[in-house]
Amino acid sequence: MSHLASPSPPPPCVTKRRTGVRAWRMRVFSLVMMGATASLGACATPSTLAVSPSGVPAFSEDMLSPGFWIRRAPSPDAVLLDADQVTAKRLRAFEPDGGLMDLKRLPATLTRAQVAGWVGEAQRTPIQAAIDEQGRPVTEAMLDELRQNAAAGHIPEASAARYGLSVRRTHLRSLPSDRQFFASEDLRDYESLQAGVLFPGEPVVIAHQSADQQWLFVVTTQGPAWVKRGDIAEGTADAVFSYVAKAPGRVVTGDQVRTVFTPEAPEVSELELDMGVALPLADVAPGEPVNGASSYASWPVLLPVRGQDGTLAFKSALLRRTADTVPGYLPLTRANILRQAFKFLGERYGWGHQFNARDCSGLTSEVYRGMGLVLPPNSGMQGKSAALNHRLFTAQDSHAERVRALEQAQVGDLVVVPGHVLMIIGHLDGEPYVIQDVPYAVFKDPATQQLRKTKLNQVSVTPLLPLYEDDTTLYVDAMTSLVHVTRP
Repeated sequence: MSHLASPSPPPPCVTKRRTGVRAWRMRVFSLVMMGATASLGACATPSTLAVSPSGVPAFSEDMLSPGFWIRRAPSPDAVLLDADQVTAKRLRAFEPDGGLMDLKRLPATLTRAQVAGWVGEAQRTPIQAAIDEQGRPVTEAMLDELRQNAAAGHIPEASAARYGLSVRRTHLRSLPSDRQFFASEDLRDYESLQAGVLFPGEPVVIAHQSADQQWLFVVTTQGPAWVKRGDIAEGTADAVFSYVAKAPGRVVTGDQVRTVFTPEAPEVSELELDMGVALPLADVAPGEPVNGASSYASWPVLLPVRGQDGTLAFKSALLRRTADTVPGYLPLTRANILRQAFKFLGERYGWGHQFNARDCSGLTSEVYRGMGLVLPPNSGMQGKSAALNHRLFTAQDSHAERVRALEQAQVGDLVVVPGHVLMIIGHLDGEPYVIQDVPYAVFKDPATQQLRKTKLNQVSVTPLLPLYEDDTTLYVDAMTSLVHVTRP
C-alpha cells in the first residue's frame, strides 16, 4: 500500500495490525481526525452533565487523585489473580490469537518469501505521508528511495535466523529511515513511519538488513519492523532467551526511571526504563562497587550491552533504592491498578511511544505489565485476545444493554472502541469513569446541545457515557469489547 494513498479515517490512538500470527504495530487516531472535522449540529441523546472549567464534562479536581478512586473501589487491596494465574495468562498471550508472537517458535531457517512478506507488511502505515519535516510535499520518489534501502530484492533464498536483545529504548520503524512524514501540518503529533518501541532487554529475531547496513529488520513479540543496528546486540538463541527467562529481580513501577549515571560504563548509564520493564538482579556482593560506585544504596541489575562488533554481552548497572521499582511483580489489586495508571496522568499522548511517552494501548499494557500481565500492544487485539476474558458487542446489542454492562464493569476493565481503548477506574452515581490517553474529548454541551471538542492530547480522566466516538456515535454505542483483564 502506498504511503501516499489516503487511508480510511483512522481511529483515536495507535493500534497494531495483525495478519494471522504476524503482528505489526501501527497506530491510528480517528478521534484526532474526527475532532478536527466533527459537525457541531449532530443529533444524539443530549448529556445533562455539567462541563467543568477545564472543558471536561462531569469532572472535578479531586478526581485527579488515585486515592479518590481507591476509596470508592470494592475491596481495593484484594488480590484478583494470584501469581500462578498471572503466569498462565501471560503465557496464553503468546499462544495463537493471544496477540503476541512467541519468537522461539519461529523456524531456525527463514525463507525469502517469509522475510519478504514481513518486509511488505511492515511498510504499511495508516498515516498518510503528505509532508516531510520541513513541510514540503512528499513525493513518490522520496518514498521509493526509502523502499530501496529496505533491499527487499536482496533477501536470500534462505537464511539462518539470528537473535538479539535491544540494549536501550528504541523506536520501531515501518521503513529503515529516521525521516519523518506527516498527514498535514496540524497533525505533527502522528508520524507516518513510527511503528512502536522496544524497551531494554527485549528479544528479537534478526531477519534482514538495510542496503546502507544501518538498520536491521527484526521480528519482535509485536511483529516485524525496522530498528537501528546500534540498538541491537546479537547473540545466540540460548543467550537471548536465557536472559529473557530470568526471574524479575527489580520491576519498574514508575512511569519511567533511569539507571545511575556512570562514566565508567556509558552503555548502561542513565538508561531509560519504562513501567513494567523487569530486570534480573546482577550477582554482586553487598556493598561491592559497580561501575565506580558502591552498590549498598542501590539495586544491582543485569543489562544487555552491545560490543563494538555488535555482539551481545551483559553488564551490571545500578538502580537507586529510591527509584520507583519493586522486587518482582506487584500484586494484581484494584488499588495497584489505579496507582499505576495515575502515574501517567498528564503525560502527553505519544503515538507509537513517541516523545518518551505512550498512547492509549501503551498506557493500558504498561499498567498491567508491572503486575506481570502482558497485553497485546494495540487496542484491537486487547479487545479480542484469547488470553483475556471479554464480552464482545455487535450491532444487535442495544444502547441499554451496553450501559448495563458498563454499570457492572470493574476497576481495570478495558473498553474497546474501533482504534481506541480506555480503562475503567470506577463509578460515580452509577456513571462509569475512565482513564485514557486521547487527543480529544468530544461530547454534547448541555447548554447548547451542540458537539463540543476539548483538546486533551494527554492521559486524562473523563466520564465515559457522554463521550462521542465520532460526530454521531457515542463511545458506548461504538464499543466492540469490554475486557475483564482481572478475571481468570
